[in-house]
Amino acid sequence: MSAEGAQVQQQRLEVIANNLANVNTVGFKPDEACFQARLSEAIQRGQALFGDRSENNVGGGVSMFDTTTDYSAGSLATTGNPLDLAIVGDGFFTVQNEAGEVLLTRAGNFTLDSEDRLVTTEGMPVLDSAGGEITLDPTLPYEISPSGELWQDGSSTELGLATPNSLGDLVKIGQNLFRPLAPISELDPDYREVRTGVLEMSGTNSTRQMMTMIETTRAFEANVRVIQNHDTMSTNLISRVLQG
Repeated sequence: MSAEGAQVQQQRLEVIANNLANVNTVGFKPDEACFQARLSEAIQRGQALFGDRSENNVGGGVSMFDTTTDYSAGSLATTGNPLDLAIVGDGFFTVQNEAGEVLLTRAGNFTLDSEDRLVTTEGMPVLDSAGGEITLDPTLPYEISPSGELWQDGSSTELGLATPNSLGDLVKIGQNLFRPLAPISELDPDYREVRTGVLEMSGTNSTRQMMTMIETTRAFEANVRVIQNHDTMSTNLISRVLQG
């Protein structure tokens, strides 16, 4: 059980380390490790029944079965860059990868590419509410309204702001992107609120993550000490048997 405990704490440390590494990443959403009780080896192999009141029901420690993402909004930082956008409240920006797949992100640090398209830092086109690419003429003034409409030269384009039916339908795929596993819906017009010249920063709370890291490190070390004590006891026992 101590070996399983040490392994679980090591996995938890990896999750925490990734959160801390992205403490300054725009729009990043931190993860949290989820644990569950682990059945004994005999029960897992079908050699014993759960609830038979034998020593096999003592349990086999814990295991990490998944990670959950904290979608709480991060703090807002003013940048003054007119193409830096932040969503207030629910919703995600819709972007498109090279394969034509629609992905979601909260990172609004956009820019214009060589074709005057509004793109992410990775060069993915930002989509409008109709699913098309957004282009701007850099030689003409433009304005982005609080409801997410881009106005230029008398015409407007509505930013694509979408929301999944459930946050559990989203899967992290890196680069601050989420892949929806189910159909998504356009954000209700009454809840569309976009701020310009502002970025939503990482949702990682560095102080809390450091405290959790200290707690996890101590738990890992405690499990390792138990393993070392068992090893020492076994070595001493074998030594005595051989000497006798």
